[in-house]
Amino acid sequence: MLPAFLKSSTSPADQAQREGKSPYSGTLGPNRAAVDFTNAFVSKLRDNPDYNNFYTGSNFTQDTANLAQQKIDTFAQSFAPAFANPADNPFANDFLAKYTQGVERGLISEEDRVGPDKLSILVSQPATLGSSQKSPNTVSRFPGEGGIQVG
Repeated sequence: MLPAFLKSSTSPADQAQREGKSPYSGTLGPNRAAVDFTNAFVSKLRDNPDYNNFYTGSNFTQDTANLAQQKIDTFAQSFAPAFANPADNPFANDFLAKYTQGVERGLISEEDRVGPDKLSILVSQPATLGSSQKSPNTVSRFPGEGGIQVG
């Protein structure tokens, strides 16, 4: 039980905390238990239109994750814009040219510059890239009876 630092606070949550109980109202998580709106805090959630669908709309499938990764991989390869609407590309090229001039003139520092090379840490890589093995085909393969043959 925590000491009461502010004795004048009389909200139900503060009272529960002073009594050593949990002030949790059953409103968090995908399996939340709060269905009635008798609690003043919970009753305010009625006004939030996304309250009932918050957790169901927050999950995404593996296909969505793969498409997002593919998008990052594509953007890391090219500096040129590729919008779905081709009419947007000239505006993007104009912005890109002015942005590049701003970097060259020193208005934007090189370390703050945004570009495809900055996405290198997010790009898909072979699982063995950080290991000492040079070939992904030899990972987890150990020498047999013949040992390691050099040369």
